[in-house]
Amino acid sequence: MHPADWELAGGIRVRSTSCAQGDMAGAGSTVERRRRAAVDETWTLLRQVHGPRVVVVDHPGAASGEPADAAVTTKPGAALAVLTADCAPVGLGSPEGVLGVVHAGWKGLRAGVVESAVTTMRRLGATRIEAVLGPCIRPCCYSFGEDDLQDMAGRYGQGVRSCDRHGTPALDLPAAVKVALHNAGATLVGESKSCTGCSGSYWSWRTGSTQRRQATVVWRP
Repeated sequence: MHPADWELAGGIRVRSTSCAQGDMAGAGSTVERRRRAAVDETWTLLRQVHGPRVVVVDHPGAASGEPADAAVTTKPGAALAVLTADCAPVGLGSPEGVLGVVHAGWKGLRAGVVESAVTTMRRLGATRIEAVLGPCIRPCCYSFGEDDLQDMAGRYGQGVRSCDRHGTPALDLPAAVKVALHNAGATLVGESKSCTGCSGSYWSWRTGSTQRRQATVVWRP
């Protein structure tokens, strides 16, 4: 098993890569080999824009490059992927074989991208929806401006308020994702506890200003 591997209802798999598997961003044969080594299916990779849009993938590889932050499908062999370097990747699955992936940065979260993805899955026939939360930044490394923190607390409750390692106000991004999932009626069944900001095993924009990215991929073999 991969160190960040989960299996959801309906035989749906979720896998998150780390620095050890290499940079999953960009293009070219080297990146494609890394992606195939991680999940040997045809990937759909979105043009992530930190918004609430969800696309429905009707065949493997469809909707690649679409400006959206979530994708859902019912098709076996379609690998739905997001790239992250602090934002929260969320994998979703149901017993009916409906699956989804979400790139949940704080702006997309505030706009309702998690709830929109769950709603779209239900339109495709999903009933009980399970979720996993991949590696993302934790409050220890995520100092946050007060105005934006107040906006997030207004939407997802005061539990998203925290402090970083220096005592500065911070956003608890995983807590916000969990509230969004709960509000949407999805059940969290797995979670990576790693902080991308300080674990050393993952790429981080906040602490490393890197263009490199790990991937989280959801698929049904």
